[in-house]
Amino acid sequence: MKTGKLNDVATFLRTSPRHQSKMNRYLEVHRTCCQPHKYRNASAGLIRAEGSTISIFSIKSRPSTDILCQSALGKSTSISLMLTTALLLFAICVLADAFVSTTHHRCSERSSTHLSAAEEEIDWRAFRASLVQNGLPSLDNNSSGGDNAATTSNTYAHITTPLVEVGSILVSIPTTDLCQGLDQQYWHRSVVLITEVAENAAKGNLEQTVPDEELAMGEKRGKWSYRGIMLNRHTNSMLFGSDDDTATMEEYDCDTWKIQRGGDLLGLDSNSGTQFACLHQFGHQSDAASSKIIGNISYTTLSIAQALCNENPTKYHPDDFMTFGGFCSWRPGQLEREMGEDRAEWIVLSVDWQTIWGELLLQREKATQVIAGDCVDQAQHEILLNAGTNMWRHFLEKIGMREEQATSRLPEGQLGFYDSMLNVWAEEQLVRGGVNKDDDDNDDDGDSSKPIRPGAIARAKSPPTNDMLLYDAEFLRSTILVLEEREDCTVGVILNHPMSAAIECKESEDPLPIRYGGPIDIETWRDGSYRDEYYEDDDSDDEVYEGFMDYQNNEVDFEDLAFDDDVNDEDVCFEDDESSFLWIHRSKPLGLKNVGTRLGSSKFWLIKEDEALEHIQAGTLQLHDTMVFSSVSIWEKGAELGQCGGGLREQVDGLHSMEVVEVDDNQMDAVWQLLTKQNVLTKESLDINIDATIKAWDMMSADKGEIAQHHDRHTSKVRLATAALKAYLARNLLGDPLNTLVEL
Repeated sequence: MKTGKLNDVATFLRTSPRHQSKMNRYLEVHRTCCQPHKYRNASAGLIRAEGSTISIFSIKSRPSTDILCQSALGKSTSISLMLTTALLLFAICVLADAFVSTTHHRCSERSSTHLSAAEEEIDWRAFRASLVQNGLPSLDNNSSGGDNAATTSNTYAHITTPLVEVGSILVSIPTTDLCQGLDQQYWHRSVVLITEVAENAAKGNLEQTVPDEELAMGEKRGKWSYRGIMLNRHTNSMLFGSDDDTATMEEYDCDTWKIQRGGDLLGLDSNSGTQFACLHQFGHQSDAASSKIIGNISYTTLSIAQALCNENPTKYHPDDFMTFGGFCSWRPGQLEREMGEDRAEWIVLSVDWQTIWGELLLQREKATQVIAGDCVDQAQHEILLNAGTNMWRHFLEKIGMREEQATSRLPEGQLGFYDSMLNVWAEEQLVRGGVNKDDDDNDDDGDSSKPIRPGAIARAKSPPTNDMLLYDAEFLRSTILVLEEREDCTVGVILNHPMSAAIECKESEDPLPIRYGGPIDIETWRDGSYRDEYYEDDDSDDEVYEGFMDYQNNEVDFEDLAFDDDVNDEDVCFEDDESSFLWIHRSKPLGLKNVGTRLGSSKFWLIKEDEALEHIQAGTLQLHDTMVFSSVSIWEKGAELGQCGGGLREQVDGLHSMEVVEVDDNQMDAVWQLLTKQNVLTKESLDINIDATIKAWDMMSADKGEIAQHHDRHTSKVRLATAALKAYLARNLLGDPLNTLVEL
């Protein structure tokens, strides 16, 4: 097919009432301009066929004098050839008309005057899939189907990216973005069914379902353009609808619902309660309160599904429904960016409803075996996770894509890191009561509250807990100095995380690296605003400190860096220090002179910024005796917080993620000397700094050389902790989540 105008034929079609509606029903002619492959409309029906390159827009929505057909050759042709092509299009419409008439005849035999909604949808979706598979008849009588499409009888699957419509399947594609391993690991190898699309996807609809406190901060907060349900995260949990203790086993069976994780919004862990959605495939027999998705698949609320089962127990059963807790949502423009060429995190598929439901049944079968206790040779979470991953693979296979193709952008080691983090998430979230499986090695009756005091040293335990791997990666391999132990919280700093910034303290010496002490910035800690209910860390790049150097691009001109020589002589206490940084020194001569505020009985002193700079410039305080921090770590306390009332003790005795260690002065001197040799964080220094971080952490262990002592079942977690720490530092402190290689 070649490029040309269809003015006359379009006019003819417009004046032919019988076939105009059929043409508009099955085909939408795409108006191609200077960028023919850039979709200019997100309306349903927009299609693209690989190979024959079909791009189609609605004839009725465009002037007839401006309708073009775009081919892969992109060349103009004579009007006669285009007339022939148009007539072939017309012939397809006639055949489609005959197809619909035949279907209509079958429906009339069932005393129906119209196609059911499901049958009409099957018609146009299947017809579109056929076009994608086989292409339009070409002028040389050679048909060329798309490489990424498959149709068999009533089943079909083909790529529609970037078109997203209700009933679309989103299949995630791994990228080099380290966020996939650190945050919301469940998106890795995920499959999502789109259930709702805003009337105007570019502007979005107001979010009226999710509470404001559960909405992420950022642009276009409070609006959504697409909603969906994650299909491949089945749990071993069941929801019992009846609280009646006298109910029989049969009555319990008729009100027991197997639960899947549908998304993080109003999900199974939501503080605002869980919103359940029940998919079913009753088709035209479904309740009027159900919302149609694709084919016979619709969804309704759990309460309506329960009512159907209670009122018609012989007709409906909980196993007829797929029950999901929570849903997914994308803001205006968000999904388009994630699908775009720069990120390409999703492939959008059009798949028949029978295939979708069949995949859900396969996954349900494995979950049922897990719930029944029939699988004893493998961990429950691995069985459930593998069932979900197989669904992901099956949808790729439907379009002829191998797993190796889908993961080709990642080195094998980095893919292994993503898979391992997803496995940790599954261990916690897919199995009821999922907790760290190393708890049997911990003493639940311990009380470490006495050693937690200013100047005490705590360290992350090994192997790491799942909770720390998933949610607190900055504390992996961490060495922590306690600053305060108060009634309402414990305050400390992580000693071993240099940032990609530094402060020039003395012209003749190298700048002093600024260290990341934790998630709460210094000013927020001092004024107490971290206690605010909706406190959000400001990640903006507006704030610039005098003497603050950005090493992210590895380009620093020390001659251009300013330094404030003014010293505040006013005698004020530490709490009144207005600096944005926290300074700590370990100079024994200054300590003997009571310079700074001593932390308990330790050899650490807090010192005000102007006082520290004065002594550094005077030569009485050496840089290797000094550390400067941009933030602190705060563990709040409260009777309702955890098993031990929060604080650092909760991490030690409740979660078993940290331990308090007793170190002598010589041991601490060696650790301090090692850490003060760490460099400002750059791509070149990342691995060197991590080696020093881990070595210092290991030196704090009561069992020297702890890393080498773990038995086999802990080895993978230990290696995973190192990889996750590197990913965190690369993304959060170095600011390079796309180009840093993290392998397992």
